[in-house]
This record gives sequence, C-alpha cells and structure tokens, in this order.
Amino acid sequence: MTGNSNVGTIDIVFAQVERIHIDDHILTVDGRLDIQKIRPLARMGYHDYTSITETFEMKIPQASDDEAYGLAGQPA
Repeated sequence: MTGNSNVGTIDIVFAQVERIHIDDHILTVDGRLDIQKIRPLARMGYHDYTSITETFEMKIPQASDDEAYGLAGQPA
C-alpha cells in the first residue's frame, strides 16, 4: 500500500514469516538467542534508535506456572 505524503512515500508491508535461520553461534547454552551478541536495533520514536547492549529479567509475581513457563521462552 502506498502512502499519501507530500514529502515522500510512506509504505506499509504486511507479511507472514514462514521460516527463519538462526546460526548456532548466537545461541546460549540453553538454546536462547544471545541478545548481547546480535545487538538488535529498536526504534524509539522521532529520529531516535537504540541498540540493545544490556538485558535484565523481570518476572511477573502472580503469574501461574503455565504463564511463567511460556514467558520464559520455553517451547510449548
């Protein structure tokens, strides 16, 4: 879909990911993505972006066992 802007085009792409490849060297020993190795980019707003260099864990205190298991990145 082409956008309607006086300063250029603004396009929106809708897609469905069918398959991805993850190189083993960016996985941790427990099979999760090593975020600090891949340093993904995130859009913050305006013209600002950030690169993730630090992560922390914050668990939900009242999560059920099933919810906590799913949020931990474990396969269903």
